[in-house]
Amino acid sequence: MRRSLDRRERKRTRTRLMIQAEAFRLFAERGYTETTVEQVADAAAISPRTFFRYFPTKEDVVLWDEYDPLALELLESRPADEPPAESMRAIIRQTLTGLLQRDREQLLARIRLMRSVPELRARFLDMQASGHEMLAELFAEHRGLAVTDVLELRVTAGALVAAVTIALDEWQRDDGKSDLLTLVDDAFEALAAGARGLRP
Repeated sequence: MRRSLDRRERKRTRTRLMIQAEAFRLFAERGYTETTVEQVADAAAISPRTFFRYFPTKEDVVLWDEYDPLALELLESRPADEPPAESMRAIIRQTLTGLLQRDREQLLARIRLMRSVPELRARFLDMQASGHEMLAELFAEHRGLAVTDVLELRVTAGALVAAVTIALDEWQRDDGKSDLLTLVDDAFEALAAGARGLRP
């Protein structure tokens, strides 16, 4: 049964990636605002109704990536005794590596859209806030901690996500010429250096 569910989920992921690729092609040609859901659906050879089965809104085509549902799986691959900050850093880096390898230009286009389109920027900030909360709760559950005892995890996750956001912003400002993973590593190092300067 699990194998059947995995196969179904892989098929859904492939369809989402296909729709997303067509959407970004149209965004590049016509602009995000000028591109309609109907045009994306037509380019992907599906109906608008089918589009909405995979993406609730046009914004979600930009914001979704295939690593979102894999957070637990990535966490379970880390050593059980690894410090949470190291595990989080490794998971974030692994996710970005996968996105870069799959489609570097699409990732750059996503970052640009999330920075320049007001409704996407608002959604991204909401996702960023809820994302580090989800990451902290995921760690607490996986490591057997009480959810009420996750202040350190929440602070750590929030700080790491903020560091990555700054690195992504620097990357798109540089038109993607810099090495993104190096920027992320530099941001993490800057965060660690800054934290060492705090008095307990």
